[in-house]
Amino acid sequence: MDSTFPVAVELDGTTHTVSITVGPIEHRTEPDGFGGSRTGLDVRMELLAPEAEKPVTFFLSRLKGEPEWVIDAKFGPNGMPHFCHGFGSRVTIAKTVIPEVADLLDDVARDRAVVAHIGRGVPLDLSS
Repeated sequence: MDSTFPVAVELDGTTHTVSITVGPIEHRTEPDGFGGSRTGLDVRMELLAPEAEKPVTFFLSRLKGEPEWVIDAKFGPNGMPHFCHGFGSRVTIAKTVIPEVADLLDDVARDRAVVAHIGRGVPLDLSS
């Protein structure tokens, strides 16, 4: 179930409206390689900038207890990877989404009833 939303983003004193398409937000659990596992939310998001022909694609995760959405992978409009880490990988410095995008993702997760608690700075608590 993909949903598309306009999001106003301010950069250098100018407001730009981007189009963001959010794919399914899914609960996911993966082994972490150290005998445990990573559990959280997994989502694909496409961001279409003003006057761009094709969107940039992001794969994002937010693990249980985390207060922010982290970018796991980013692919350019031509499909070329900028970087690609596995779901919930936190072995490199985490790159997070800007607050306007995080707020949208939080709202979508609430609307789709996949979380018990989520928000800016609020540790993720998954619904049962």
